[in-house]
Amino acid sequence: MSEDLATSEVDMPLVTALLPSYNAEAFIRDTLDSLVAQSWPHLEILIGDDCSTDRTPEIIKEYAERHKNIRILKREKNLGWLGNCNDLMENAHGEMMFFAFHDDVVAPEYVSSLVKALQNKPDAILAFSDLELVDPDGTTELLESAEISGVESATLRGLMMARRRPSFHWWIPNRGLFRRKAYERIGGIPKNEFGEFSADWTWLLHMSLLGPFIRVPQTLCFKRYQKSSLSINWHRTPAKYRGLARAGIREIRRSDLNFSGKLLLCGYLRYRIIGSTIKSLVAGPEKSLES
Repeated sequence: MSEDLATSEVDMPLVTALLPSYNAEAFIRDTLDSLVAQSWPHLEILIGDDCSTDRTPEIIKEYAERHKNIRILKREKNLGWLGNCNDLMENAHGEMMFFAFHDDVVAPEYVSSLVKALQNKPDAILAFSDLELVDPDGTTELLESAEISGVESATLRGLMMARRRPSFHWWIPNRGLFRRKAYERIGGIPKNEFGEFSADWTWLLHMSLLGPFIRVPQTLCFKRYQKSSLSINWHRTPAKYRGLARAGIREIRRSDLNFSGKLLLCGYLRYRIIGSTIKSLVAGPEKSLES
């Protein structure tokens, strides 16, 4: 390998946009337009359509015919959003990758800004930006998850993710750029005893134990909630949150965190499980939700 080529691969790594799509004909063009407009030159756009029954397959085929950096994974059956995301990560060629959900849009400098953030901090595992949230009624809100940015202690990062405070917006980093080694170490987004319910939290919890998260203080991602969006249609119950906490404990146990850190984080999540159980017993079945 020539010195120039080696330098290029270090300075300009291949990035993969992971696009899991399903029945998205009404809005996926905006997502694809934002991806093909990225200023980063080494970008692979990998699409896994989950057996859509509308015109989504035709739309993504149309884009793939016009843009050589788009690759489509063939699906024989519906994998669900979690299976789709994991299969995309498994098949990605990029050294870095990010989820380009089919109803999200990113600014043209999204990839280049986040790559630069990771390159400036080699021990960081993920870089993310601020986010504009658009509700189904058109209401917009600017959100950030600033407090976890640059935290060096793996235990403290894990505790912040474990607390799931509403003002923390723990889910925003899932719209960020992460290193491939995170997928290789974690092995994908794990299911919990209730299936896919809030499984991205378990994924981010484990990722937070691998290295620092870096916030780029610019609004580069635009999340558009649809009436059909999974995250606003999940039936939330205390039992599901307790199951999620147990899944978190399993991820902590199999992580590379030191023993004292594991003891603290697992103890905290057990405390949350016990507290939720007591609240449920006092308030009545499925009346009390964890924050």
